[in-house]
Amino acid sequence: MKKPMQLRKQREIVISFCEEETEIELFGFLKHQYSNKKIGFRKPIDLAGVSDFITFEKKYKEEIKGLGFKPKKDYEKIKLLFIIDNDIADSAKIKKFIDAEKHFVQLCDPNTEGMILNIIGKPQAKTVGDKDYRKKCKDAFENHFGCKAHKLKEKILKEIFTDEVFKNSLPVLYSLFKKD
Repeated sequence: MKKPMQLRKQREIVISFCEEETEIELFGFLKHQYSNKKIGFRKPIDLAGVSDFITFEKKYKEEIKGLGFKPKKDYEKIKLLFIIDNDIADSAKIKKFIDAEKHFVQLCDPNTEGMILNIIGKPQAKTVGDKDYRKKCKDAFENHFGCKAHKLKEKILKEIFTDEVFKNSLPVLYSLFKKD
């Protein structure tokens, strides 16, 4: 007589949506470096840039529709995570929307390049209404490291993102990777 097949306990799954390639690379590094493997993370989905709330909402609806969450109860263990920069014109509105949908959101403050420059002690001054701030951060990053942020070597990322820095700079990601 055969024993009935036992179902493995389904673990929580997180699908990540990243603003662009830099956030995808950073997510991949941090996942490899810090994930305790208690949550299954799917390959991040590239939102290919977000400039404002209208753009974000349109991409959000397209991506959610593409996931095909029906029936909803089959996806109770699936969570969505959005990793975006905090210097987008509508960052606060986007965060409020994601929170209302009960998803995770990690804002990189002020943006990924600026965050890394701040961590290493090279903060970028932002003037009120400075539309070129994102470009200035990207240029300063490239001048300092000699490459674009998505090309930063793992060795340098390991030096920058110590456990304490990771915990303080990206608390939402930290809580997911270190989840008990």
